[in-house]
Amino acid sequence: MTLAALEEDGFVVLRGLLSDVELAEAREHADNLLRGAGWGDNDFDGRQTRRVYGLLSRAGSLEPLLLHPEVRRLVTARLGKVYQFGMLFLSAVDPGQGAQPLHFDAGVYPLPRDVEAETNVIWALDDFTPTNGATLIAPGSHRWAAGRRPQPDELVPAVMPAGSALVYSGRLWHAAGHNGAETTRRALICEHVLPWLRPADNHILATGVDQLRNLTPELRRLAGVAPASDYLGFVAGQDPEQWLRQN
Repeated sequence: MTLAALEEDGFVVLRGLLSDVELAEAREHADNLLRGAGWGDNDFDGRQTRRVYGLLSRAGSLEPLLLHPEVRRLVTARLGKVYQFGMLFLSAVDPGQGAQPLHFDAGVYPLPRDVEAETNVIWALDDFTPTNGATLIAPGSHRWAAGRRPQPDELVPAVMPAGSALVYSGRLWHAAGHNGAETTRRALICEHVLPWLRPADNHILATGVDQLRNLTPELRRLAGVAPASDYLGFVAGQDPEQWLRQN
């Protein structure tokens, strides 16, 4: 049912995926990472929004979210067994932040609209409500022709309780909503892209070779270490895992 909804509507909300303990630990770690982060310097990232990148070397209590089996099941069904992280960051939308410009994540790639290049997830670390700027989505817009943009009456807020995940197509039109509440709305955004695409974040450089060795094999693969095929993604003629062991 969830996969059918994702394919038909372009999104699905998976409610209550995290236990109370997992959510509390994820929030605490997120707050530690966000502490000291400044607001963005442009309207897209948000001038009253804090973002933290370079998470793989300090995933900590966020790792269960990055590797959650239910989310990964849906991503695998859409992208295949081998894929990698695209953009990966923590977001804290502070009170007063206006709505983000509408966009679809896969718009960074010069690909036909019918190619599913990304399947992404927004983890709600706080309740997502219409008041605090829950992500606005245009259901079914992943199947729209190029050039069509959502009208205001085609947008709905992705309302969900903390500990839930919004899984959506990279072709789905969406935007963070206006936070008119008095509290911050925190989220973990994790894109998953086809293995032969250049990811929005360069996780290899951001993490560094020494830190890559310290990651679990699964996180290393998602960082982009896994080859996309026998002749795409090797290092000096070797499988990257073999190269890491020998160098």
